Amino acid sequence: MESGVSWSGHERNVAWLQSGRGEFVDVSAISGLDHVDDGRVALRCDWDGDGDLDLWLRFRSGPTLRFLENQSDPERHLAFDPGAPGASVLVETRLQGDAHRTLLQTRTADGYLAGVRQRAVLALRPGEEVLEVTALAAQGARVVERPEPRPALAAGELQPVDLPARVVLRSSLSLPGERLRDMGFEPGRAQLVIVEDPDCATCREVLPAAVTAIERDGRVGLTRLNTGNPADGSAVRWASTTAAHLLGPGAELDTPLSLFVGPAGRLEVVHVGELGWDELSRDVEWFALHPVQGALRSSFDPPGVSRWFHGMARSTAQLAQDLLEAGFVSESAHYSK
Repeated sequence: MESGVSWSGHERNVAWLQSGRGEFVDVSAISGLDHVDDGRVALRCDWDGDGDLDLWLRFRSGPTLRFLENQSDPERHLAFDPGAPGASVLVETRLQGDAHRTLLQTRTADGYLAGVRQRAVLALRPGEEVLEVTALAAQGARVVERPEPRPALAAGELQPVDLPARVVLRSSLSLPGERLRDMGFEPGRAQLVIVEDPDCATCREVLPAAVTAIERDGRVGLTRLNTGNPADGSAVRWASTTAAHLLGPGAELDTPLSLFVGPAGRLEVVHVGELGWDELSRDVEWFALHPVQGALRSSFDPPGVSRWFHGMARSTAQLAQDLLEAGFVSESAHYSK
């Protein structure tokens, strides 16, 4: 895993649909479930409470958590709260004269390495009626008219990052050479890039002490960018675009925003909000002077947040697109190779 090799040859994930005629159909591509990332968990659950089953997917590489919302929009659904694992009901329905039988069951796990199904749900198609519900091992099945769905899940809810935040990249990110030169980066020496704002109270009250400690320590180069300085405008937008990509959809950015670059010119840690020397000195120790083993990078106190498994080939296509849309052509090309 550390070297990025794959036991199964980097195969795409596969999804099969039961046709109802004793066979399965490959719907991997059309369903959008053919992710190239190394999948580990698939969990079905009615997450938004609208009567159809949604999917939570967990991966070892790539974005490690994905939520896929089912938008089939059923008129009604059959809810079954069975209690103990193994409880089940047999449901007989009729649609356009054809009868269908479906078994709803609670299992100790629903999907590979997933948790207990506390509630079974069968979405009913328009015009489909329930003929009979037979409790095989428990009671609790009931027909529920179309409920009032919960508000759509915002992207930011999937991966909230409370401020201030410290985000450790398990797999560090190479940075464009042009940007490294502009920051005054010296190969073999860590560099800290700080984005400040003239109206930021934290920048005025907390940052000076951290900067003084950094300069006194002397082990880390320092680049300070100010949102109020037109000359820093391009660098500020580049740093913000890169950080927003790493923090994930719906991430909240604030100043000071700090990028910790290791001696090899790779981004190691992102700080959003307050920046203290105690925390930064640990980053210098762990990611510059005595680099920790990759798989343990985010396990140190305080724990970091990680979206990528160390050593895995990470996709930078979306980062390239984000930078291109922000007007950074050469930086985008760095991630498009």
